[in-house]
Amino acid sequence: MLATALRVSEDATAREAKPLDARPREKPAPKGVSTSPLRPAPSATGIGVTIRDLTKAFDGHTVIAGLDLHIPAGQFVAVVGRSGCGKSTLLRLILGLEQPSGGRIGLEAQAVRTPPKRIMFQEPRLLPWARVVDNVAVGLGEDGSRAERRTKAQAALAEVGLSEKAGNWPATLSGGQRQRVALARALVSRPGLLALDEPLGALDALTRIDMQAMIERIWRAQGFTAILVTHDVAEAVAMADRILVVEAGRIALDVTVDVSRPRRRGDADLAALEGRILDHLLSERAPA
Repeated sequence: MLATALRVSEDATAREAKPLDARPREKPAPKGVSTSPLRPAPSATGIGVTIRDLTKAFDGHTVIAGLDLHIPAGQFVAVVGRSGCGKSTLLRLILGLEQPSGGRIGLEAQAVRTPPKRIMFQEPRLLPWARVVDNVAVGLGEDGSRAERRTKAQAALAEVGLSEKAGNWPATLSGGQRQRVALARALVSRPGLLALDEPLGALDALTRIDMQAMIERIWRAQGFTAILVTHDVAEAVAMADRILVVEAGRIALDVTVDVSRPRRRGDADLAALEGRILDHLLSERAPA
């Protein structure tokens, strides 16, 4: 059951992958925000996302309100906003873990065979009774033989620098190592879209920086679409090529991070962009 929860079915992705009639109209960028073309990762093989008039309500309370959005395949997008603004709900709707109350979500895969979608949570959610390599293999479901799954899991562990921990139990790992295992599990099937729901929030500052760099490196190498939900504006600016500020279920700000990679902490352009986004968030009236 856990494997099912962690894996959004490939068949479901294929059923949803229907092109929409038209792209949502672009809104004028706020003064001072870059509008240069968005640059997807090299050799992008990810899933593009187009959303039109998306709404979601729970018990009569509207969480997502008529939202329009297009994410090109291979783009790294960060979604920020106050608690309760609808960030995680938007992510779950894109993944198919929630059904919309209205509107449409279209998924566009560049590959002939539609790649799967994967999610990485704040908690690693590892199986305590399975060794590290078998936890990673969970991301493959029942695809291939057990030996084939373990071989792919070993390769994914090598990508995150944990080859030597393949035979360990999760309880023997540090918090950062457990999150790297979770990342390997999410990436072992070469997803077209990786969703990251506050995955680094519980880590110490240095481990968090290391994980940010690792995720960026793998994204650039594999070309999947990445959507990061985070409360940390500095993290969003450091990792993403585009930042969406969500307020009351709508996109209030859509900003291009037009800074070359690799990015250096303390860069003046990044600091200015972080300040602009924080000023926008602080200018909004706090929720009652």
